[in-house]
Amino acid sequence: MKGAHLDLQGRSSLTFHKLKDHFFKLYKGMTKNGANKNTPQKNLDYFCVHIVEHCNLNCQFCDHFAPLAVKEFADIKVFEKDFSKLSELLDAKVQQIGLMGGEPLLHPKLNDFLYVARRHFPKAKLSLVTNGILLLKKKEDFWNVCSDNKITITHTKYPIKLDFDKIIEVAKQYGVRYEYYGDTGFGLKTSCHAPLDLEGKQNAYINFKKCSQANDCCFLSKGRLFTCTVAPNIHHFNKFFKKNLPLSSADYIDIYEARNKDEIMQFLSRPIPFCRYCYIERRTFGYEWQKSRKDIKEWTIEQS
Repeated sequence: MKGAHLDLQGRSSLTFHKLKDHFFKLYKGMTKNGANKNTPQKNLDYFCVHIVEHCNLNCQFCDHFAPLAVKEFADIKVFEKDFSKLSELLDAKVQQIGLMGGEPLLHPKLNDFLYVARRHFPKAKLSLVTNGILLLKKKEDFWNVCSDNKITITHTKYPIKLDFDKIIEVAKQYGVRYEYYGDTGFGLKTSCHAPLDLEGKQNAYINFKKCSQANDCCFLSKGRLFTCTVAPNIHHFNKFFKKNLPLSSADYIDIYEARNKDEIMQFLSRPIPFCRYCYIERRTFGYEWQKSRKDIKEWTIEQS
């Protein structure tokens, strides 16, 4: 990719097929329990939540739209209320929770969120998903909290200058679980272009069936549970580019209005109206990782 123009043909032919194959193994068109997308999960396998909306790295193609987000930190009171209610509804049975952003390590009260998450989901794998830039700047209390609450630091290994060996050494010193996100600890970090259809003309049902996130990468935001990460974060895209890809109450389930776990699982296994704005058939993989230029073409199909 050269200059300021985003060339969406600039993929690495050497790694494209390998990475595409890996992507579909990791994010297959089925839920992690092997069931069809429209089959409700017995227990929620995974959900993620933002601790911070903005980021200090800002990757191109980010499907959380973090490069476009204004500075915003999660409110611990809202977070605790939501985790308490969701734990009650789900009988605290969630296999894994992603605590992320944006970049979660930017939050000045991050430790409090780790305590709260563990208290309400005592058996879940709690993954603190980070780009790692701030890890070696964290004080001893952070590492102790991670150790005491069995937090797994899930580090996406971007091609940036970091002392990864030192980070691993410190984590080991404090007895903190540490892992790389996906296969980034072994291969080149690349990006996926997952464009939007700004006119919303796609088939929501077909999109849902083919989507890597649907009923598999659920997202909690201020009392609302979504079946993916794109819909709940579209407001960043709308605000930055002055667009209006709308959300309605049909795009999420309000955890304070949900009657029970079954109602939640049924909702998450169905397409939402917003699914029509994703251009699933035009998703492409294997792009060399770069920082975002905040170009709308990072999230759309370039018009001729």
